[in-house]
Amino acid sequence: MFRSPPTLFNQSAPFLRFAFFVILSFAFIFSDHQLHATESIRSFVQKVLAPIQLIINTPSQWLASGAENIQSMSSMKDLINKQTEQIKDLTLIANHAENLNAENSSLRKLLSLQQQTQFKTLSAEIIFNPNNPASQKLVVNRGALHGLKLGMPVASDAGIMGQVTRVFENSSEVTLLEEKDFTIPIQVARNGLRGALFGAGRAQPLELRYISALGELDVGDYLTTSGIDGTYPPGFPVAMISKIDRSPDNSGAIVICLPLANLNRDRHLIILLYQPQTEAPQPLVPDPIIGKRVLRKKEAESNVKK
Repeated sequence: MFRSPPTLFNQSAPFLRFAFFVILSFAFIFSDHQLHATESIRSFVQKVLAPIQLIINTPSQWLASGAENIQSMSSMKDLINKQTEQIKDLTLIANHAENLNAENSSLRKLLSLQQQTQFKTLSAEIIFNPNNPASQKLVVNRGALHGLKLGMPVASDAGIMGQVTRVFENSSEVTLLEEKDFTIPIQVARNGLRGALFGAGRAQPLELRYISALGELDVGDYLTTSGIDGTYPPGFPVAMISKIDRSPDNSGAIVICLPLANLNRDRHLIILLYQPQTEAPQPLVPDPIIGKRVLRKKEAESNVKK
């Protein structure tokens, strides 16, 4: 009742089965390579499987694209942060270079002023500015060891700034023109009128007083040191008249002046090693008067002994 399998597929004939499949494989290869018999089949299968392949590959493409975008965004963010830091560094360097140029320009002007003076000068740098709105004083990095003394004038390239009021070993305190009740004798450069310039406090204009001929003053007149006080050398610029109030409410006139030096801007200044002459000379006494004084002194001593 049961049929036996063909001889080719009999379990006892493995070599014949192997040979059959090898020959069949070579036949397919020959027909595909020489006769192109399976191209239409492959083309049809490719058309059928193309949408399925596209659907299968789409998620992986999206993941790859998303990962690439994320990596690109991360790289761009790092690049932007790096460029931002570079811009900050370059801006800082540019500002520092600008400050150095301004400082070099100021130092060159101070050097030019030092060369024009007939006495010694000493450059100094501001190291401390007390945060006191009621005071206009600075501390510089020069002191007694550098030859500074009380009363020595302090100036910038534009004009007088003040004077040394306290001297320490390696530093000194400088009082500026704007200090309240600070006084400096001046002379009007245009006509030679003499007076005194007074400070009124921080950020307040200076006031010119003790002028005998107020009618000869004009706005824009330059004021220079008179030199009659023995503290400031004569001829140094100090201030400029900015306003003259001749209103009838005043007994005379109020003369407002602006200092020529940048009192709150400059970092470097120069100290004029001009020895203040604060001691008044002794009056000349004729010889006969001196003789009488000596005689009276001797008579007084002899009366005391008796």
